[in-house]
Amino acid sequence: MQQDYGRSYIPPEERFKDYQAKFEQITTRGDGSLELGEKFRTEDIDFGSALDHIKIHQSGEVAGSQFNGDVIQGSDDLKYLLKKTLPSTLQYDQYGRAELTVELNTDSPLGYSGVKSIEEIQSTFPDAEIQKRTRTPGGTEDIVDGMEGAWYPETARTDKGWEIIKTEDGDIKNPKAKFEPKANIAKVPKEKFQDAAQTKKITVIIQKIENKPTILTVFPGDNAPAYPARINTEGYKADSTGDSKESRFWNTHVFIEAK
Repeated sequence: MQQDYGRSYIPPEERFKDYQAKFEQITTRGDGSLELGEKFRTEDIDFGSALDHIKIHQSGEVAGSQFNGDVIQGSDDLKYLLKKTLPSTLQYDQYGRAELTVELNTDSPLGYSGVKSIEEIQSTFPDAEIQKRTRTPGGTEDIVDGMEGAWYPETARTDKGWEIIKTEDGDIKNPKAKFEPKANIAKVPKEKFQDAAQTKKITVIIQKIENKPTILTVFPGDNAPAYPARINTEGYKADSTGDSKESRFWNTHVFIEAK
């Protein structure tokens, strides 16, 4: 998501100077009970490769929430806006995360929330086509324990961002590091989607990584449970597929694909 420095470009310091915000911190893990712990400074947050991740919430390449490009014109805008509006000091929760949702007093929407319940989609967009398919490109399709989905290779953070880990011979070291089941995806006309899904909220998920607050993801709209996945890496193994809180939520919700 490259910053556009054309003639009409106005620096974020000018465009966002009157913005004010209120924020909420929750946890989508466990039973939802929040316990606040270690403090950290907003100025120490590492945006790193998360700003590359923002592209999927800008271009429409992946179904889900999308930023309003007329307001959030690039990654510099988002970085400035978060540093300006978040409190100077934040706290991790009991899981070493900070799941924050910021609501701003803007005239224009910051983006469009691309997650809705199936019931809401059927009511708001009765002609919407709901498909069950892979959401994120680049995976290898497979069936695991009766679940259709795709495997994704293990990645590691480098100076260039998150890159696939390879052997000395150049082969992918762990091609089955994460399995994601197919998602419910609803195709909705872009104009109707933008009218019905406007939001002035931004959700940012921060994780303590190597003793530094690091942004994992940031997207427009309210927070929601992480999409279920089965993770199998050398350093970490987890499984939120099956009868989990995450699966129960996403079985009744959809990602919106605005076309």
